[in-house]
Amino acid sequence: MRYALAPDVGFEPYDDAVYLAPLPDGPILALNGVAALIFREATRGDAAGLLDRLVAHIDGPIDEITLHTRAFLDDLVARGVLLEVSDS
Repeated sequence: MRYALAPDVGFEPYDDAVYLAPLPDGPILALNGVAALIFREATRGDAAGLLDRLVAHIDGPIDEITLHTRAFLDDLVARGVLLEVSDS
């Protein structure tokens, strides 16, 4: 499984931030810091390796990183910004 940007969502990276908006009417969602990192890593590779990619950049207990990452990605999927895509 992997994550992909929903087809009707605009995406604009800017420095360390990511701006997302359902098109055509928004609202705009600004992701900064760890949120932008999680989004970028989630859309770059398979979900199985996501935590390994994140812990290379985030200090903290793996259980907390896992819990917060899952909740954040679930929220982006619920908002319709990200899609969970099967690799098969």
